[in-house]
Amino acid sequence: MNRLRITDCESRIAPFKIKMRPMAFTLVELLVVIAILGILISLVTAGAQAARRRGAITKAKATLSAVETAIAMYDADLGHYPPTENENLVKTLQETQEDLDWQGPYIEFKKEELQDGKLLDSWGNPYVYVSVEGGSPTHREHSYDLFSYGPNGVDDQGGGDDIITW
Repeated sequence: MNRLRITDCESRIAPFKIKMRPMAFTLVELLVVIAILGILISLVTAGAQAARRRGAITKAKATLSAVETAIAMYDADLGHYPPTENENLVKTLQETQEDLDWQGPYIEFKKEELQDGKLLDSWGNPYVYVSVEGGSPTHREHSYDLFSYGPNGVDDQGGGDDIITW
């Protein structure tokens, strides 16, 4: 009688055995994934910083526009511009005057926009205000100059990254 031995069965099954690989990632696969994630994070961060910069510039332009409107209303009511200097501008446009023609306040600023009575731009620097009432405006010789030094905080004479209104 032919008996089937276990070793015979194994030899018949052996060609059909599938070699199982351990379920894990190789070091190269992990490094590729980490590199791709690093690239994606750097792209998102750069985009967010550019959007934040554009937002700060837009806010500064909007603030300048609102202050210009307030100055125009003040001038229409009283017939002259607020006195030169940032603090004088803020005080004149917000605080009640004894003049009967004064119809303000012409604008109200948030506390976080002011420091020591000065209106600050998006980068924490005071806006520059020079009027014919106590100063010599360079660009609008018969009224006033109002501008921000921009992100670099340096006077670029109305060029560079300065935020101007003329």
